[in-house]
Amino acid sequence: MGRRITRKQLKQDEFVSTVDTVIQWGTGYWRPIAAGLAVLSAIVLLWWLGSRWSASRTDQASYLLYEAVTEYEEQLASGIVPAEGDDAESRLREVVDRYGRSEQADIARVYLAKEHVERGETEAARDLLVEVIDRHSDDALARLATLDLMHLRVASGEHAEVAQELEAMVTGSDRRLPPDTALYGLGELYVAQRDTDQARVYFQKLVDEFPTSPYVSRARQRLAELG
Repeated sequence: MGRRITRKQLKQDEFVSTVDTVIQWGTGYWRPIAAGLAVLSAIVLLWWLGSRWSASRTDQASYLLYEAVTEYEEQLASGIVPAEGDDAESRLREVVDRYGRSEQADIARVYLAKEHVERGETEAARDLLVEVIDRHSDDALARLATLDLMHLRVASGEHAEVAQELEAMVTGSDRRLPPDTALYGLGELYVAQRDTDQARVYFQKLVDEFPTSPYVSRARQRLAELG
């Protein structure tokens, strides 16, 4: 009478057969397998090195920008008008030259634009701000550059055009700036034009309709100054 084969023995035989098949397959294809693993390892290594390099560049750019902005703010606090080629401008330009299209470089461009405005170099300032706005379509940096550009345009006599654009931002048909920012901008625009009644309207609307806006405290201060 033959030996009875159990289900457990069948499974063991199947396992041994599967392992043997895999070993035979691996023996026949070990070269492409090894090559594939080598390529995968190289990709992972390059990704890791790239991440480390990117993080290092970001840290370097941020530190250099910090030094430049600190120098710029110290000059303003001392009442010094930024001069071409001074320490602050040199450092800001170094950030732009070394880190090109990074966010740190674009922040440096905004500060360089401010320096150009201080020296009356409006076209150079406008070019820098437009470059930043084009690259940052809808973020805080774009909004900052848009505000600075609008101030520059108002100073150049484009009051009516800027007011019309800000009105469109208040209604939401133009989304370059949030409505509360546009309202504050309109108030300041009319303060500059010495139209205090119209300025009060916009500041009050900001306080009433956007009580959580970061501009509310400044709007209240303006209302108190305007009486």
